Amino acid sequence: MYLIGITGYIGSGKTTVGQIFKDLGFVVFDMDVWCRRMYFDPEFLKIIEKNFPQSFENDIFNKKTLRNIVFSDIYQLKKIESLTHPYLKQKLKQTIHQYKLNQNIFFIETALLYKMGLDQYCAKTIITHAPYEILQNRVMKRDKINQKEFENIFNNKDEYIDFNIADYIIQTNKPLNLIKKDVIQLIQGL
Repeated sequence: MYLIGITGYIGSGKTTVGQIFKDLGFVVFDMDVWCRRMYFDPEFLKIIEKNFPQSFENDIFNKKTLRNIVFSDIYQLKKIESLTHPYLKQKLKQTIHQYKLNQNIFFIETALLYKMGLDQYCAKTIITHAPYEILQNRVMKRDKINQKEFENIFNNKDEYIDFNIADYIIQTNKPLNLIKKDVIQLIQGL
């Protein structure tokens, strides 16, 4: 199986590019989707409650509270990552195993490709890119947050995106049909 990583900063168009690959019939492991699912797993929520009890109000988990905690303190961010990364890696392994006989190309979409060391398993890497102002506008609209909240998330995310070692860079600050054209050309070149 040929693994290809899709990465980029928050709001850079990873999900859009991943969806184009899905529309073309490829399997894409969307780390953000699994990250959201994780917070509905009762066993995982017990771990969160033990480590971040302030993110629960009347025994109800509040993800926004947790987000504010971890993106305002690098120690807390490292702590949550020590809990989430193993969970996500296990789900990734399960998904790859599920599809390994049916797919010759498998995509991993995550901002944490390099940070989690997943790039070492990828034959190729794709970085999605757009100017900062576009990232900001996309994330503020998508997550219904203000500029200060965006800046707090963006400046405190410990992401590492290495444009110098990427095999492909897809600019996403253009119309969707042109992004699709770039993705199709990329596939044809593989």
